[in-house]
Amino acid sequence: MSYLGKLLVAHPMINDFFHRSVVFIYQDDAQGTLGLVLNKPTKVPIKQVILERNMNYSGPEHLYKGGPVNESAVILLHEDGWYASNTLQIPKTGLAITSDQTMMQKLSMDNAPYEWRMCMGMAGWSPGQLQQEVRSRYGWLTCDATPAIVFAKDGERQWQKALEMCSHQAVNSFL
Repeated sequence: MSYLGKLLVAHPMINDFFHRSVVFIYQDDAQGTLGLVLNKPTKVPIKQVILERNMNYSGPEHLYKGGPVNESAVILLHEDGWYASNTLQIPKTGLAITSDQTMMQKLSMDNAPYEWRMCMGMAGWSPGQLQQEVRSRYGWLTCDATPAIVFAKDGERQWQKALEMCSHQAVNSFL
C-alpha cells in the first residue's frame, strides 16, 4: 500500500520524537518514504530564514519542525495553485511541496500561497520500514489528508482532529 498523500497520525503510545505528531507523506516509492511533521512549531520566524538569504519578509509565521532528517532543508508545503521552479505536485491531494530559491524570492515579494506551512527537515523511512511500523501494535494510524487538518495552527488540536478522522475512516471502511 502506498501512503503518498496520506496523513500519518502518531498512536497515543508513541513516545519518541514523533509523540503526538501528524505527518504528511509527500513521497512513497522504491527509494523509501518522506514526509513532513505538520504540528511541531519552532520559535524560528520565517522572517529570519528569508533574511539569511538577503531578502525581506514581514509575515508573522514561524517554521515547523518537519522531521529529524536533513534538518537544514527548508520545505514549503502548500496548496497546488502556487508554484516556483522546483514545485512537486502531490497527486490527488490539492497539495504540493517546493524547496528552492525562487520560493524564497516569491515570499519576500508577498507572493505566498493561500494556504502553506514552511518546515525545516523532514521525516524519512527506508523501503518497507513505514509499512512495518503501521502494522505494529503501537504504530502509525493513517487517514486521508484534508486542508483543514494539514494547515491547522494548533498542534495539539491538529493531532486530536487527525486522530478522530482516522477513527471515522476506519469505522466507515467496515460499513
